[in-house]
Amino acid sequence: MNKEQKQIKKVIDKAYSQLHVLSNITWTPYRDEIFDMNKKDEKRHRYNRPSSDFEASINDCAKMFTVKNIAESLLNVEKWKVKDLINIRKSCLYSQSVVENYKDKILDAWKDQDLKYLADLDYIALIDWKYHTEILERRSA
Repeated sequence: MNKEQKQIKKVIDKAYSQLHVLSNITWTPYRDEIFDMNKKDEKRHRYNRPSSDFEASINDCAKMFTVKNIAESLLNVEKWKVKDLINIRKSCLYSQSVVENYKDKILDAWKDQDLKYLADLDYIALIDWKYHTEILERRSA
């Protein structure tokens, strides 16, 4: 993991940690529920692929998607509809529901976070920096 990826991971870890407020609202620890969904999806995605293909751990990627999904929902609370459930990861719709129910608690916890940055987190940048930079170079050419 290079310096840029470590910085991204640091932002993700801080934002994820701040979501602990979602763990003590009801009997359901919402942050952990979303993380578990994303971890399951990431394990399925990596099945039969060598771990050397990924510069970030499964847990790091699950945290990233947890943070990203919640930030996206904060910026666009109507991004997903029930009909989208068959085309997206379940965690996206679940995150949107958590945001609709606990938006104020999340915004208070993330008062020092850049929501746009969190919503725009790039999976490829986290798992393969070289490929990420190649994509950016092709886009700018």
